[in-house]
Order: sequence, then C-alpha cells, then structure tokens
Amino acid sequence: MGKEKVKLWTNQYLIIILLSLVMFSSFYMITAGFPIFVSTISDNPAIAGIMTTTLMLASLITRFFASIIIQKVNMKLLLIISLLYFLGTIGLTFVNDSIVFLIFIRALQGIGFCMLTSLVFTISSNIVPKSRLGEGIVFFAMSTSVGTTLGPLIAISYLANYSFRSMMMLTLGLMFIAFLCSFFTKNTVKKEKERQQATNKEPFYRYMFDKRVLLPSILVAFNYMALAGTVNFMGAFGKEINVGGSISQFFIAQGIAMILIRAFSGKIFDRFGHRILIIPGAISGAVGLILLGFSTSMWMVLVSGGLFGIAFAILHPIIQAWALTLVPPEKKATANSMLLIFIDFGLAIGSVGLGFLAKSVGYGMTFSYSSAFMIVILLLYLIGSKKTVTLEANKKKSS
Repeated sequence: MGKEKVKLWTNQYLIIILLSLVMFSSFYMITAGFPIFVSTISDNPAIAGIMTTTLMLASLITRFFASIIIQKVNMKLLLIISLLYFLGTIGLTFVNDSIVFLIFIRALQGIGFCMLTSLVFTISSNIVPKSRLGEGIVFFAMSTSVGTTLGPLIAISYLANYSFRSMMMLTLGLMFIAFLCSFFTKNTVKKEKERQQATNKEPFYRYMFDKRVLLPSILVAFNYMALAGTVNFMGAFGKEINVGGSISQFFIAQGIAMILIRAFSGKIFDRFGHRILIIPGAISGAVGLILLGFSTSMWMVLVSGGLFGIAFAILHPIIQAWALTLVPPEKKATANSMLLIFIDFGLAIGSVGLGFLAKSVGYGMTFSYSSAFMIVILLLYLIGSKKTVTLEANKKKSS
C-alpha cells in the first residue's frame, strides 16, 4: 500500500492563494495605470518608466533587510501591518498628482511591495507539505501570474473609459479584501526555526548570496526586463496603433496561454527537466515580442500575446524550480531571496531603459527590440546550463 497523499488544498493554502491573487492584481493595476495617467500630464514616456524603476529600486534596497525582519517578527502580524501600510500609500495618491509626489509614492509602495511579496512567498512555502512542494509552488505561482496578467488588463480597459482616481479607489477596495484575508492566516514561524538556526551560523552575505543560483537569477532578471515593457507601455501602444483600450486583449491571450501551459509544464519539468521547457519558452517570447512590435491589427496583438504568454508561463516558475534543485534544503530561502532581488532589478532596469528607448523609436519598435532580452536568456542558458548539468550528473554518480 502506498502512502496516503498529504492534503495540499487546506484552508490556509486557499487563503494565501486568494490573498496573493488579489494583491498582485491590485499592484499591477497600479503599475500599468500609472504610466497611462502620467502620459496624460507628460509627453515623456521615460517618466512613466522612472515611476516603475523608483518602485523597484526601493523594493530592491528593502529586500536586503526583509528576510531578517521576517525571521524576527510574527509573520501574520507583519503581513497585516504591511497591507495596512500599502493601503495608506494608495490613499496618498488622492492628496497630490504632481510628478515628484507620485514618484515619492511609488518609492513608498516599493517598500510595501517588497515586504508583501517576501511574506506571501515565505508563508506559502511553509504551508505547502514537503511531499507536494513542486505542485504547491506551481499553483501558488499561478495565482501570482494570473494577478500579474489581470492587473494590466483591468487597468488599461478601465482607464479607457474612467478616471485614474476612480481606478485607485477600485485598487483600494481590492487591497482591503487582501487585508481582510490576512486576519485568517496563521503565523508559520515555527516551521522556520530549523532554517533560522542554520542561517544564523552564517555571515549575512552568505545567507543572501549563493553562486549556484547566480545563472537562474540572471535569467529571471532578463525575463522581467522584457516583461517591464508590456506592463508599462501596452496602454500607450494601443493609442499608437489606434486600437485604444482594445489592446488590453493582449493580456487575455497571454493569460489563456499561461494557464494552459502551466497545467502541464510542472509535470514535464519533473519528468524531463528544465532544458526541454526553457529553450522553447525563450524562443516563443522572442517571436511574440517581435510580432507585437510590428502589430497593426488586433489579431497580430492576440497572437503575440499568446506567444509571450507561453514564455511567461514557462520561464519564471521553471527557472525558480531549477534554482531550488541546485541548492540544499537549508539554502532554499537564499535561492528565493536572490531570485526576488533579481526580479526587482530586472523590472527597474527594464522600465527606465525601455522608457528612454520608447521616447526615441516609439512603443512598437521598443517591444521588438526588447526581444533581445529573450535571445540573451536563450544564449546564456545554453552556455551556462552545461556546467550545471555536469554538476548534477556528478552528484548522481556519487550518490
């Protein structure tokens, strides 16, 4: 008789899935909405990119301290406080709409975003039983990815008909739902005691960095550099090709492709490894971005959205899963921390860099040029993964 399958879909797991879905949807509504609003008060697309870069830099700086704070403070209490703080930053957007003040708000939101993402990632990994860790991570990643897709979709469609302030009221309501969910979570600090004891013996820099995860972290950074373009400038691109708010259908196609691919990509990874997924994922992303840049009709936008959705569904979760196989269990927190830091860095660099590029060549060509990020991912992976494959083979022989 086989062992009884441990339950994954507990009340706590469902709560953190719902909280993450609402939280990421709200956050990316704001991230996509700000550039559209800024374009109405400024003709410089670089300013819209600076908004996101400011947020991600603030998040990046906070990331170095977040993991330590999480280990020392009750996580449920910290989650409630962080959500309340983020609600306050949304409320500040109604005070003033000057560029300087909005940039300041984005910096404050970056701090909150860092704490919230670190908390939900940690809580979810503690809730998932070890025997179903891969399955649990995939479904949790699904909730964050759906939120990342829904947010821009809602923002672009909404702002085509309604005001930015009313959209911020909507995000305020959604974040309040996440705030209510936080009261039903449980503190998972007990499960962190063994990890905390292991990491306390090491210097701070060794807890934050592990060279074995450097290549996956770099690949994730380039992936989010490409994502920064679609999140920040899709609304403005709709105006550029005269389709208006209909451009939001790009995210519908992306979301459908993402859900379909995620349904079986985890099983493929478990059976065949990462190579069979990452290579076609990067190629699909590059083709999708090139096609998006040359799109003149909605059918081209939808096809490009589907192709980019395939890449988005594969690259982040599969690279994350691959990274976790490269380190021992006590270093999984380090691997996740590095990946989050590089995600913030990728979004920050991509937002401001592509913003300046859009000012010179237009939004369409900016998307096409951003396909270079996917090509870099493919080349770095093909070159760098050979070493990790050799290391993994040696480990199997020795065991």
